[in-house]
Amino acid sequence: MSNIKYYVEPIFKIDFFKIKCVNFKKKKLKIKKILEGYPEMPFKNFYSNRDKSQIKHDLIDIFYEEFLLVKTHYQHRPDVYNAWSVTYNKGDYHTVHNHGSTGYCGILYLDMHKDSPATNYIQPWNDDNDKTRIYCPEVEEGDIVIVPQFLYHFTEPNKIKYKKRIISFDFK
Repeated sequence: MSNIKYYVEPIFKIDFFKIKCVNFKKKKLKIKKILEGYPEMPFKNFYSNRDKSQIKHDLIDIFYEEFLLVKTHYQHRPDVYNAWSVTYNKGDYHTVHNHGSTGYCGILYLDMHKDSPATNYIQPWNDDNDKTRIYCPEVEEGDIVIVPQFLYHFTEPNKIKYKKRIISFDFK
């Protein structure tokens, strides 16, 4: 073999930002109390209060420390313009979707049994073998995950009797 020099590096990268909430049990009680004022209604294959919820300011206040980390990571105060809750009963799921072409979306896992399905993320290009790649992160109750809004994602059917409940939010 000759002395040809070469290197390989990824030319694109998508951040998957995961935060473990501090004092989650206390914060969970606060946010659930607020959510009582925004009941969820049946919506396709799950329950949600997406078009009715006004919890974005409460979310930022209660999870102040976590949003401070977001501000530090992105070097800008996140402008949360939408936040809502979603509940998945047994058999409920969410089809493939994204939240737009610019900005970020986040998920707070509010009620998450260890056997509940996590959100799956689809790589926006095929791999070297022309196959679709799906990333299914390990998450648990009290985790917040943030990805770019353009990233397609979905939730498989909830196969257990325990409800899975999340808070989803969008920000720039």
